[in-house]
Amino acid sequence: MIKRILQNIEISDLSVEDKKSLINYAETLYFKRCPVIFDTNQVMMLFELQNEDMEKFVLENTNNYFVKKSNGELREIWKPNYKLKMIQKWILKNILNEIEVSEYAHGFVKRKSILTNAETHQYKEPSWVFSMDIKDFFPSIQYFEIEKIFLEIGYSIEVSKAISLLTSVHGRLVQGFPTSPMLSNLYLRDIDEEFQQIASQNHVRYSRYADDITFSGIQKKGYLVLVKKIKEIVTTVLRKHNFVINDAKTRLMKDKHTKIVTGLVVTPEGVKIPQKYIRKLNKEIYYCRKFGVNEHLKYHGLITIANYKGYLIGLARFIYMVNPNKGAEFIREIKKLNWD
Repeated sequence: MIKRILQNIEISDLSVEDKKSLINYAETLYFKRCPVIFDTNQVMMLFELQNEDMEKFVLENTNNYFVKKSNGELREIWKPNYKLKMIQKWILKNILNEIEVSEYAHGFVKRKSILTNAETHQYKEPSWVFSMDIKDFFPSIQYFEIEKIFLEIGYSIEVSKAISLLTSVHGRLVQGFPTSPMLSNLYLRDIDEEFQQIASQNHVRYSRYADDITFSGIQKKGYLVLVKKIKEIVTTVLRKHNFVINDAKTRLMKDKHTKIVTGLVVTPEGVKIPQKYIRKLNKEIYYCRKFGVNEHLKYHGLITIANYKGYLIGLARFIYMVNPNKGAEFIREIKKLNWD
């Protein structure tokens, strides 16, 4: 493919200088394993779009709704229709997934998960864990920052603008678009490296899962002063990038208290599933056996059988990620239930 592109440039009527510029452009993208896209017209042809108003196209092909968070606040979700979703998935697969993120990012990264994130902060010695959460994570990342990501990959200003418009709403990243998680990782790549440098200088550990930032270290004299220093530095750095720390989700876990990292219990012996999930699934399976799935759902006014089965399997797979034996046992028990 690249040979044909270069040949077409060579046989064109362009000036020697323009040919050289286009060849460099194409080779830069090719060596980054990204598709060579020269202009907006090519973007439109690639995605079968009818006009150049990308922002209008996104709004016309997206629905938004709100879900209630655990604290009672509302989170806005944007759901692209089939065509827009396929366009965004193409951008994710062919462009964004080809670009490396920081090794300290664990969310939305292949072969990484909440488990690998939690394992980062496991110690044999007495330790502390300090976690912070970024408020309004995706919407805090603005359009010009998204555009900069594509410019740094090597795309032209007009192509970067077009793709950025196809992956944002009202000039911001939104939750619900397939491209948002990876774009956020790429945007925070330098921040991750800066935070890791802080961690290395102070002989502690750092990791990030989406908007969840975690530092940890051996519990020794002066660690409380260190934690305060880290919080101040992190808050200042994030503020420069338009991020705000969610104080309600900022916490220091120390001494012999249970340490929770991205929803998992971290102990000197290993990472474990919180017992509340085990108890919850045991209880659901018990009532389904005792009263039958249909009666259980009717009594509690729960969701449809199909969704309920998916919910139980999802919970079992969550347990399986950390405890394969227990998770597999739960999956077998769920499948044995009478789902007719």
